[in-house]
Amino acid sequence: MNLKSVIIFKSLLKHCAIFLIFIYTPSLGFNLNKSDSTKESNPIKLIFEKDYGTSKASLERGNWASRETNRDTSWLKIGGALRLNTIYSFYEGQTFPLGTDSRNEWTWDTWRINVDSYSDGLQFSFEYRFYPTFNTNFIKYGWIGYRFNPKWNLQLGITQVPFGLLTYASHSWWFQAPYYLGLEDDHQMGFNLSYTPEKWTFNFAYFPLSEPRGTNDPNFGVYPSARYSYDVVPTPGENNIERNQLNLRTTYQLGSTQLGASAQWMEIYNQSTTNKGKQIAAAVHAEWQQNRWNLKTEVIYYKYNKVKNDAGTVLSSLQMGAYGFGTYDVASEASLYVIGLAYDIPTNWGPISNIQIYNDYTYIHKPGKLKLGNEIAPFKKTQQNVLGALITAGKIYTYVDIASGYNHPWISDSFGGNALGPGRGMQYDMPVSESNPIDPKPGWNTRVNINLGYYF
Repeated sequence: MNLKSVIIFKSLLKHCAIFLIFIYTPSLGFNLNKSDSTKESNPIKLIFEKDYGTSKASLERGNWASRETNRDTSWLKIGGALRLNTIYSFYEGQTFPLGTDSRNEWTWDTWRINVDSYSDGLQFSFEYRFYPTFNTNFIKYGWIGYRFNPKWNLQLGITQVPFGLLTYASHSWWFQAPYYLGLEDDHQMGFNLSYTPEKWTFNFAYFPLSEPRGTNDPNFGVYPSARYSYDVVPTPGENNIERNQLNLRTTYQLGSTQLGASAQWMEIYNQSTTNKGKQIAAAVHAEWQQNRWNLKTEVIYYKYNKVKNDAGTVLSSLQMGAYGFGTYDVASEASLYVIGLAYDIPTNWGPISNIQIYNDYTYIHKPGKLKLGNEIAPFKKTQQNVLGALITAGKIYTYVDIASGYNHPWISDSFGGNALGPGRGMQYDMPVSESNPIDPKPGWNTRVNINLGYYF
């Protein structure tokens, strides 16, 4: 952990300690619950215990304050997680000895702090993450909000973009492929207004800027990639950023099925040339929950128009980044087909109370073409499949995933590159060029991933 991370952590502990002393000192307490003046004098109910459920949707969701509808209550939730991770990979037809470059060994994946509070309609929700293995830390979300009544709610700050399946399109630790294109669990800086009459939910959101970057090690990637959500980030020669994003989303609860549609528009601004391109995206989505079964599915289409590099050339692939790693190509136009199925198995095996098994799959069609010398090469498809299980044992949750990727930037011995753009070259660890054409059949790579976390 770097010095800055230690200082931030010590500061958080100090302020939490001061707060605890304050709320548990009777002489300083006062009653915020106006509905019952006879209750014990205590300014706010402090909650450390959380029900994290048995699925990713409940375990990782955060934003507890947004679900509170009782205006006559006040509480504060403090929590977080400590997670370890290990992988065993079979990339490009080869595996690796134990303990090779963060492979086949346990690494400290994540630790994070969460603070949520609610008082008389006012909301606050915050999560900050640290990734010690690659020396990166950043905010995931942080917003204040107000619940006008049970139907209307407003969030201001770094908040989740209302697009597609929420909170996640995935069941696994891996996410579905839309996440790596900025179209699942994206967070931006702005506001999100929601209206929930009866079985409907409507969202209108505006984000003038993407979320602020955190801190990362430049040996891993450019500074703007220190962020939780995948965004278009500035790189040498392509000084583009996301701004002025609009989102509309609606869902309808039809029995055990939630049906929905989403639309997104954003400006892609070049800070060197002031060129203004744009992105449009649309999705139709559905989620079905019946007893122990859960089915998620969606179709997404997106396109970037007139996005240019610093030299004024229209881009067929853009650079996106997150987690402090290097950026990679993302096709300027694609259609995504997403489906995921999960089944819960309640158990009584010692501390294990539930096992959720799942399979998540995404197919990405990219209609773009790339000129290589005298040849016009079509972009190649990307696929991702994750077969796995989430094991619940008290406050310890373990994801066991077999993640397979075809032209996938993360599931490869050579991270990033052209995989989500035109596709990898015949020499997979080198950029696509006239002398290194696109591989028509790059094959599948596989990674067995185990993520063990304690959530408190």
